[in-house]
Amino acid sequence: MGKSYRYRHRASQHGMALLTAVIFITVAALLLGALTMRVVNQARQVDNYVVCRNCFWGAETGVAASKASLEMGGTGLVGLGTWTPPSTTEIVLPSFDDPRVAPLTLASMPRLQYMGYLVDWGNDGRDNNGDGVVDDPQENWFYTIYGLSRLGQRVERAVEVVVHGQDVNVWRNAIFGGTGQSGGLINGNVSIHGSVHLLGDNIVPGGTAVTALDLSGTSLIHNNYVGIPAALQQRVPPLPTRVFNGEVVETLNATLRVRKGYVGLSGNSEIGEIDTPGNGYKETMDGIYVNDGWTGNAVVPDGGRGDPRSVWSDNGWDMLYDLGNRVPLPVLSDDWKDMYTGQTVLNPVTGRNYTHSEYFQTLCGTPYNGNLTIKANQDFYFNATRPGDPNPANRQPTDDYILFNATTNRMEINGQIQINGNLTFTRGAGNDKTIYYTGKAAILVNGDVTLDTDLLTLNADGSAANSFPKNIIGIMAQGNMTVGSLSQLQLMGAFYAQNQIKSEKQTITMGTFVSNYFDMGTNVPEIYQVPTLADNLPYGMIGAYPILAFSQVSWREIPT
Repeated sequence: MGKSYRYRHRASQHGMALLTAVIFITVAALLLGALTMRVVNQARQVDNYVVCRNCFWGAETGVAASKASLEMGGTGLVGLGTWTPPSTTEIVLPSFDDPRVAPLTLASMPRLQYMGYLVDWGNDGRDNNGDGVVDDPQENWFYTIYGLSRLGQRVERAVEVVVHGQDVNVWRNAIFGGTGQSGGLINGNVSIHGSVHLLGDNIVPGGTAVTALDLSGTSLIHNNYVGIPAALQQRVPPLPTRVFNGEVVETLNATLRVRKGYVGLSGNSEIGEIDTPGNGYKETMDGIYVNDGWTGNAVVPDGGRGDPRSVWSDNGWDMLYDLGNRVPLPVLSDDWKDMYTGQTVLNPVTGRNYTHSEYFQTLCGTPYNGNLTIKANQDFYFNATRPGDPNPANRQPTDDYILFNATTNRMEINGQIQINGNLTFTRGAGNDKTIYYTGKAAILVNGDVTLDTDLLTLNADGSAANSFPKNIIGIMAQGNMTVGSLSQLQLMGAFYAQNQIKSEKQTITMGTFVSNYFDMGTNVPEIYQVPTLADNLPYGMIGAYPILAFSQVSWREIPT
């Protein structure tokens, strides 16, 4: 009996051990299965994340490609093939399943397709800004860009981005400066009303691009027309208005951009002004973008870029230059670019693109050979289209000509004129120094230019109101330009010198100076930008083509 008991006891122990082992194995299997499922699910989640992320990159690529197309003067439509939106007030996006589309792919991800679709607020037949007006001027330069992407047949994503475009070509400034010299880019004191854009590539490290040194406080950059002579203001359109800090104010929308070189501030010189409510004009600058920083006795050293005491801007003073290499100083040996489209023109004789000076020769008639001087007390007539006909009565509306009547001090200009020599405007006897001009002409001078007379606009009927820049003279000097060396003058126009512009007196200029270097002397000349000048330049002016820069207003992902 004892033996039988011991046998049954061992069997019971073996059974318990087996049961225990089975339980442990079962639990282990369950744990392993759960862990396996978790790993599989995590891997699946990672795969899904990677697919969605890569697809998102495709949507962003569509936006970037559409914006790049717009910046280069294209339509902003990317990968759409022959697809066109239906005529409807609703936004309809293209589909990847539509046989008319032709999506693009990335070389690194050939299964990733993308498209870019753009809606121009200014002409889409919709009230995009919600002000109750369809395609009103407030919607100009605003665009909605849709980036669409599909990865394989599994995932589609779409993003909607609203951008605001701005033309930043050189003529949308009071002063545009190129590479400058080792000692700087603007030398001397100057009072500027409007935007300033300086490149400064030739400035030595640690050098100053613009030094505004004037203890009397008259050296400045402002965002309004305060101080402008009434005789000049009546000739230009009213400044645009905008709502700022709850009030409607006139503004030049002025910015200061300096890519290389310090900005010097000393004494009472200032950039912008403190906002003062109730006066009807904007004091603060719209924006300041300076790479190197600030110097001068009106700047507090901070171990870095410096803190200027007399700078007032909507974005402060620490933002860096924002346009990269997109806006160069145009030179006459650059490719010709059409002022409306930015397109180049192939020279069929040479097989390469026309330079600006080469194509200008195809626009104008016979060049004026030799130095040309126009005196305020002496009649002058030159017709490049019919150079052998000295009778002004025979000129035609399509001719390229300059006609000056010394008795009335009125000058008529038209078309494109080339001068193979120097150009000088100079006074007559006594105080006879004013020339009133009407018409529109671009003058290319293969030499130097000296401007020593007033150049004021009139309308064809002899009235002065709102005559500029509907009437405008554009002068391009291959060499240097000297403005006002004999006395204080008032000039209106678009002035370009490939080398240097020098202003020695208290000359007042309405318009724009574009040059590689500026010598402003010590008498504080004044320059007033005219915002509509860039839209009214005579055909043939250098650098007049659009250069678009975009700022992002909003971004969101939308359902596909």
